[in-house]
Amino acid sequence: MSFDRPKELLKPVKRRFILFTFVIAILIELVPLPHGSTRWLPDFVGLLILYWVINQPRRVSIGIAFTLGLIADVSTAGLFGQHALAYSVTAFLALSRQRQLVMFNLGQQALAVLGLMMTNQIIMVVVRMITGSAFVGWSYFLPPLVGALLWPLLTKLMLMPYRHHAA
Repeated sequence: MSFDRPKELLKPVKRRFILFTFVIAILIELVPLPHGSTRWLPDFVGLLILYWVINQPRRVSIGIAFTLGLIADVSTAGLFGQHALAYSVTAFLALSRQRQLVMFNLGQQALAVLGLMMTNQIIMVVVRMITGSAFVGWSYFLPPLVGALLWPLLTKLMLMPYRHHAA
């Protein structure tokens, strides 16, 4: 598998497709899984926010990240505003370096995504600890690693509908 960025021109991305991907990510987060199996699953909504902020910064920005964070807070019955804060901060950090991130190959992007997703998890832990919860353990930081490993696959998957097909 090559980690290079695609060299061909892509079709424009439709807003409906972006919305569809976020709906799918939220539905994936709502799927009930056996206890313990969720310890390694990445935050799919956070991963998609990073994907769209890096690749479509004019369509997905900090406001969208904040709104999706509020939806994630409601859907997970977590502390209200926790995901919104974490997603907003990581979206801001990704937007501040978006032009550099877009020039990286997929391996370098995966490392940057690892750092951003780790920042996301740290913010969530700090917010929980400020509100009186106990430290959740070091295994809480495994999902960003899995998310970074899935980044090249996610990128290839998201680009498939927008490649020009030669007839």
